[in-house]
Amino acid sequence: KMKTLLQVAIATVCTTSGFTMGSDLLITAVYDGPLSGGTPKGVELYVLNDISDLSSYGLGSANNGGGSDGEEFTFPAEAATAGSFIYVAYVGSNATSFLDYFGFAPNYLSNAMNINGDDAIELFQSRAVVDVFGDINTDGTGTKWEHLDGWAYRNDGSIPNGGMFSVGDFFYSGPNALDGCSTNDTCGSVMPIGTFGAGGGGND
Repeated sequence: KMKTLLQVAIATVCTTSGFTMGSDLLITAVYDGPLSGGTPKGVELYVLNDISDLSSYGLGSANNGGGSDGEEFTFPAEAATAGSFIYVAYVGSNATSFLDYFGFAPNYLSNAMNINGDDAIELFQSRAVVDVFGDINTDGTGTKWEHLDGWAYRNDGSIPNGGMFSVGDFFYSGPNALDGCSTNDTCGSVMPIGTFGAGGGGND
């Protein structure tokens, strides 16, 4: 009987720790770039576990504290591999601004990413919010999560928040940190793009 109880305890730990439950996708970065039109704008997402069909996920922006606009961009029916990053950028007036700034092309372009540094972002799964950056009911200007002409990046090991944003889950460039920059690599405030680690350990 003791062995049975131990097996149960181990099984419980395995299903309640790490990323074995909930969303297999999470928001790891938001950015409001310094190029023409305030581009590139958008999000980085991280795939926690293999996803056979991304079309169950989508994104929405909550502009200027006006509350949720619901799912405004739905991913196509494609697979995504655990450990990979997905970049969704604003089309804007210059569709190449993401490539120009970060040095590679985004995975998807969407008008839904027409965000500024005071806007919140929601990640949906089956139309339910599974992760959020910022407060959808608050204009982010003057808040710790403001990223006007800047960026925010998720701390290693942080899990999908189910729509309950915690400002401590991210670290921040601060507003106007990207002013005058032309590429991420040469900027005085480099966004640590593609560096999120699901296992923890911190980004400091």
